[in-house]
Amino acid sequence: MRAALLLSVFTAVLGATTTTTKTKHHGNTKKHTTTATTGTGVATSSTAAKTSVQSASSAVRLTTTTIVKTTTKTTSTAETTTVASTSGACIVSSYSGFTACESSTDIIIQGPFTVPANTVVSLPLKTGATVTLSGTVTFAKSSTLTSDDHLLTISGTSISFKSDSSNPGILYGNGQLYWDGEGANGGVNKPKFIAISTTKSTFHGIKVVNSPIHCFSIGGNSNLLDSITFDNSAGDTDSLGHNTDAFDVSATDITIQNSWVHNQDDCLAINKGSGINFLNNVCIGGHGVSIGSVQSGAVVENIYINNVTISDSANGVRIKTVYEATSGSVSNVTYKDITLSGISDYGIVVRQDYENGSPTGVAKGSLPITGLTLNNVHGTVTGNSLLILCVTGLCTDFSFTDIAVTPVKASCSGITPLPSGC
Repeated sequence: MRAALLLSVFTAVLGATTTTTKTKHHGNTKKHTTTATTGTGVATSSTAAKTSVQSASSAVRLTTTTIVKTTTKTTSTAETTTVASTSGACIVSSYSGFTACESSTDIIIQGPFTVPANTVVSLPLKTGATVTLSGTVTFAKSSTLTSDDHLLTISGTSISFKSDSSNPGILYGNGQLYWDGEGANGGVNKPKFIAISTTKSTFHGIKVVNSPIHCFSIGGNSNLLDSITFDNSAGDTDSLGHNTDAFDVSATDITIQNSWVHNQDDCLAINKGSGINFLNNVCIGGHGVSIGSVQSGAVVENIYINNVTISDSANGVRIKTVYEATSGSVSNVTYKDITLSGISDYGIVVRQDYENGSPTGVAKGSLPITGLTLNNVHGTVTGNSLLILCVTGLCTDFSFTDIAVTPVKASCSGITPLPSGC
C-alpha cells in the first residue's frame, strides 16, 4: 500500500522584507525557518501560506512525495530552509523547499542536502523554466521504493536543466547501499533514478553517481542531453552493480551527445522510438550500445549512432529482439565510427532469441530487422567478433563496410547474403 505525503507549501512574496518564522509541526520538534529577501517575484515557503497554494490552482506544481509501502506513516524531520535570491531566482536548499518554487521559471537547486528515505521528487516545471543544479543532492537509501519508482521525475516543455559552471551539480543515488548483484531481478528493493518526460528541452553538464539500477529513463520528444556524466564505476566491485543502464530511451527525436558512462549494463538501450541520435560518447564497463531489447509491438526506426568508444564491456554494437516477438519492427539503423576495446562477448551482435538473463540460442518470432548499416566498426575483442542469429527472412538489407574487429571469430545464420565480417 502506498500513501503520498506532500511536503512544504508555497507563498508568493513581492517586495517582501526579510522575516523569520519559527513553528512546530505535530510530531516534529525541529524548527522550520522561512527567510525572504527583498526581490521581485521571489517565492518562499511558509506553513501559513496554505490558502495561497489552494488559490493558485492554475500554477504548475513541483511536488515532493513520501511513499510508504507499509501501514506505518513516515514523517520527515528535516529542517526546512528556503532562501530567496535577490536576482529573482528561487533557490531550493532543502528537500522541503521544492514546492516553494512552483511558480518560478528560474530555479536553483543548491546542494548539499539530502532527500529523505522512501521519498521521490517530482518536478512538473513551468514552460520555459531554467533549473540550475549546484552542489550535491543525495538521495537517502529507500526500503519501500521498487523498480516501478523513480527517485526523480522531470517534466515540462522548453526546459533547460543544467549544472552550475562554478559549483558543478551532482545527483548522488547511494547505489552502493542497494547493490547485491541482483539488480531489478531480485534481492532488496531498488528504485530507478531519473525519469525524463519533457518536450523541446535540454539537459547539460549533469553528473550522476551510483544509481541503484537504471539511471535515465527517457520519454517525451525533441530533447537534447549533452555532456552528461554517469559514474557507476563503484558497482564493478564484486560485480554487485546490475541493471544499471545509462540511457533507456522510449521517445522520439532525442539526441544524447558528448557524454561519459561507466556502468554495468547497456550504455544505451533504445526500446522504442524514432529519430534518436547517439553522438561522440564514451561507454565503459557495460553491455554495449544497444537497440532493444525490442518487444512485441515496439517500433524502432531512424537511429544514428556515431563516433562512440566502447571499452571493457560485454558487447560493442548490439541489436536484440525478444524471443517469439511478433508485431513491431527495427529499421534504418546506422552505427558509424565505432571503436571497441576489451570486449568480452561480442564485438557485433544481432540476435532474435533474447530473454532476460539467458538467450535461448534459437531465433524465433516475426519482428523484422531491416536496413542495418555498419561503417568503420573496429577494435579488439576477447570473445567473438560477430554473431548474427536471425529468423530466416527477417533480417534484410544489411550493409557492413570497413569492419575490422579482431581476432575474427564469427557466426552468422538466418541472413542472405552474408554481410562483411561473417
